[in-house]
Amino acid sequence: MENVILDIIDRLTNSNRLFLYLFFFFSQCLQIIFPPYPGDMVLVIEGYLSELLHLNIYFVLIIAWFGTFLSSLMLYKLGEKEKEKILQLKIIRVIFDTEKFIKIKEMFNKYGSAAIFISKFIPGIHSFTLLIAGIFEVNKKLAYLTIGIVNITHHALLIILGKILKENWAIIINMMKTYNKYIIIAIIVFGFFYLLSIRTNKKKFD
Repeated sequence: MENVILDIIDRLTNSNRLFLYLFFFFSQCLQIIFPPYPGDMVLVIEGYLSELLHLNIYFVLIIAWFGTFLSSLMLYKLGEKEKEKILQLKIIRVIFDTEKFIKIKEMFNKYGSAAIFISKFIPGIHSFTLLIAGIFEVNKKLAYLTIGIVNITHHALLIILGKILKENWAIIINMMKTYNKYIIIAIIVFGFFYLLSIRTNKKKFD
């Protein structure tokens, strides 16, 4: 996927700048809707291109932020609107029994905005967190504000790094891949022991 994206960007750099900006926008939308999409890589490249093509870095940042913000709100609203259907899914009822569900709801009511902020820096769970925040109806004003702040912070960091490193932007990508790998391993291990504890507890009560 990364090679395809790089090829698209290469083609767009020689075309109308409008298409390049649209690509930046939709890349960030797609990362929220389809988390495996390497949107962070695109952000770093955006910083590099802002230096190479003399693009307005503030405009680049705003476009990227706006794409992420809109798609994040969409996921939040989806969770809010379709919560009954989502909560009735078999996998949800298996993983979260009534007691755990109540605890998670209480936790999100208290720390929902913090969960949204932290999850942005944990690969693969930010979109899920936004959906859950909508389901548990985390305070909208606080949720929207957090979404706006964390994304402008996250995007600015990666875009500025790409601008500073220029042709060496791949260094950041490699560092992120290493970071993501260890985080994913930790999540898998945690998930394994969590599911194991659920099965153990069920056997005790059977």
